[in-house]
Order: sequence, then structure tokens, then C-alpha cells
Amino acid sequence: MVKHLVMWNFKEDFPEEKKEAMAKEADARLKALVGQIKGLTFAEMRLNQLHGSNRELLLVSELETPEDLDAYQVHPLHVAVAEEVIKPAACDRVCFDYEV
Repeated sequence: MVKHLVMWNFKEDFPEEKKEAMAKEADARLKALVGQIKGLTFAEMRLNQLHGSNRELLLVSELETPEDLDAYQVHPLHVAVAEEVIKPAACDRVCFDYEV
């Protein structure tokens, strides 16, 4: 299994009152990809609500193999969520992938 962790901050001009809705939309759309993208077994987007972190959004994904991760990253359904929901709102992307 491969864990795929991605974190972002919101863009400075992204409205505070839209952050929670954006995170919920991204979460719902990413969760809907489980079963639609080969090897994707889990996806969850979380909005940071504690003060100790230096990122505001977290995506936790689980995939069966490193090859599935490679395919997921360029899959049109995943790219659509990134382009339509995440990129307009977020910046400062940080990613960490590892095998379990």
C-alpha cells in the first residue's frame, strides 16, 4: 500500500467564509473517486482547525501500488478535482508519499 499525503495553504485572497465549503467539496469529490480510479482505496480532505500546523488543507490518499499512484496523479477524474476545486483556492503544495 502507498500513502499519498498532500498539504496546502489557502491563497491569501481566498475568502475565509468559503474555506470550509471548499474543503467539503474537495473531500466529497475525492472520496467519490474511490472505486473509479484503479488502486485508489481511500481519500480524505481535511481542513486544519488547530493552531500548531503550518498548512491549512490535508489530503490523505491510499493506493495499492506505486504504479497506481503514478496513474492516479494524471487520471482525468483526479486532475479535474485538482483544477476545478483545489488549484483555484490553494497554494504552497507539499507532498509526501511512502509505502506501508
